[in-house]
Amino acid sequence: MMLDDSHTGKDLDPATQFPLLYEREYLNVFRTVRAMVLSHEEAEDLAQEAFVRAYRARHRFRPTAPAGAWLHRIAVNTAISHLRRQKLARVLPMRLYQTPEDRDYSRSEARTVVDSALTELSPKLRAAVHLHFYLGYSREEVAHVLGIPSGTVASRIAKAMTIMRRRLGPDQAVTAGEQIAGPGR
Repeated sequence: MMLDDSHTGKDLDPATQFPLLYEREYLNVFRTVRAMVLSHEEAEDLAQEAFVRAYRARHRFRPTAPAGAWLHRIAVNTAISHLRRQKLARVLPMRLYQTPEDRDYSRSEARTVVDSALTELSPKLRAAVHLHFYLGYSREEVAHVLGIPSGTVASRIAKAMTIMRRRLGPDQAVTAGEQIAGPGR
């Protein structure tokens, strides 16, 4: 099977190439989980737990989507289960925002403002926003990762943006034209 250099782990077979898949996907999986749970240490544990679950299920993987999307679905489900157990669903900030150059506040201040707005989102909304804006997944890829229809992804992202705009207020509103992205986007 041919190896692909993309962030999605496409064309890697978890049953036979799990070490390569782990190497390629660990950082993105960790970042996704970290964005959901807030804690670096918990994210490390949950990312490892997600990979353990994936390893145990590697022979059941069906190549209907990239292996990276399959891993992210396992990781997101692992993080959501953890959050439900810990009842931390309302305080999950993540790094998403890069300030436009014409703003009069620093990048770190903007990040703090957006992090605060993100605490208003449920884990399901945060997961969709993180996967789409931070990791750059298409709506279809997010849909596959989360196991929901593409229209539901669009709805969750729109709802998240509405909640965040309300929280940010008119002076700091996040608009579609602003840069809501992770590194390299």
